[in-house]
Amino acid sequence: MATPLRVFILELTASAAALDPVADRITNKYGDRVVTDGIKFAPRITGSLRKSIKRQRKGLGSISITAGGPSSPHDVDYAAYVHDGTVRMAPNPFLRKAVNKNLPKYEKEMADVMALLHAGRPGRVGGSIGR
Repeated sequence: MATPLRVFILELTASAAALDPVADRITNKYGDRVVTDGIKFAPRITGSLRKSIKRQRKGLGSISITAGGPSSPHDVDYAAYVHDGTVRMAPNPFLRKAVNKNLPKYEKEMADVMALLHAGRPGRVGGSIGR
């Protein structure tokens, strides 16, 4: 007979296993949206800054979104200066704007998934949520 703590641990493990692929799908979906919006919000002079905005998968449910840097195809080493500004130039936080635009919907989808798991219906998690 399983103790209440053991049952809780098993349920938590099952919930985490059910959440992983859904959270990954939702995170990737909104990561792509942030990249698309970041490209729209970035200033366009040569187009190199916009082309340098990328999403990289870091692990299950984890991504990073970058602009510029030495790994960008056009060596856009000025992305941080444009985004954060300098003493002589006002900031243009194009990635922050993109994140802020998408964050409420992302949080709602993740909360919906968590609510389903909390309600004890992990089998429904892979359904329509996160697609």
